[in-house]
Amino acid sequence: MRLWGELYDMTKNARRILIFLSGAALIGGLTYANREALLHRAFERAVDKGIGRDVVASLDPKDIHVGFCGTGSPLPSRDRASACTAVWVGGKLFIFDAGEGAGETLSLMGLPLGKTEGVFLTHLHSDHFEGLGPLALQRWAGASAATPLPLFGPAGTNQIAQGLMLAYGPDSKFRMAHHGPKVVPPSGFGYVAKEIAPGVVYDAAGISITAFPVHHDPVTPAFGYRLDWQGKSVTISGDTAKSDTLAHMAKGTDLLVHEVLNRDMVQSMADAAARHGQPNRAKIFRDIQGYHASPVEAGEVAAKAGAKMLAFTHIVPSVPKAMTGLVIAGADHAYKGPIRAMRDGDMLSINGKDAPAYRNLLD
Repeated sequence: MRLWGELYDMTKNARRILIFLSGAALIGGLTYANREALLHRAFERAVDKGIGRDVVASLDPKDIHVGFCGTGSPLPSRDRASACTAVWVGGKLFIFDAGEGAGETLSLMGLPLGKTEGVFLTHLHSDHFEGLGPLALQRWAGASAATPLPLFGPAGTNQIAQGLMLAYGPDSKFRMAHHGPKVVPPSGFGYVAKEIAPGVVYDAAGISITAFPVHHDPVTPAFGYRLDWQGKSVTISGDTAKSDTLAHMAKGTDLLVHEVLNRDMVQSMADAAARHGQPNRAKIFRDIQGYHASPVEAGEVAAKAGAKMLAFTHIVPSVPKAMTGLVIAGADHAYKGPIRAMRDGDMLSINGKDAPAYRNLLD
């Protein structure tokens, strides 16, 4: 009898399993048959969420918010746009450099390009301005900007602005004809360029931006920038070798955003290029080591300045996230404060009291 009971239980369990599998198969079949409708609904929900996203509403208006819209370099990287740092403060957006992919990354981060008060170029290497065209276009067509994009930078900035306006001229006419002047106002096309010298280059609504010279020879002039507002500050190095001027200008800053190049890793790239019969490429890898700062040197600048935090950008070489620790190795020997290697989409929020709060707007 016990055997018959066990067989009965096994049969009953088997029936339950068959019923479950049949139900699962039926549900799976119905889901497959309606997959297009389900995908459409998922798409519509994603679109509604994306378009309705309001990043600014989640940002404390009393803080300075520093967004990293391009943490890469001229070396190709799928993960990093070229040089771009954005600061949201007092309801205004300030953009420092606009390398390739900067405008797209800013848009994906949800930062309002229509609130751009100006783009400030540190120097005129192409990886710091070649994203200006798409950025200005997204601001103009995407936000119906009625005035040209203010562009600040060293001597030669006006030439870049005029060249981009010439290059985008045919495109601008097509867009105005297609969408009409209400959506793309003719007055909003292009740039208003201002070539600057060291000193205060912006001063309004309590926000002050000061340009200062850094060492990036033979590129000259090359600038760093410091933004101050309500007792809080962020200092941006631009591309530079170790600079005493930068350490002086960053004195007591809440956040020092510094470029970095690991010479040992770049030298390995030079050696590899030479071994593979690419002498010109090897020379470039050797040359660039002289006008960028090593992680230790950047740490020394941060320590001398008394900066409250050191954030690395313009990371050379461009490596996957898991390897960024190698690039910045040694910085903590010179600087004992908090250090972070930034990724595209990162944001640091400065309240002037605590260490800057971290979040990523693309995760």
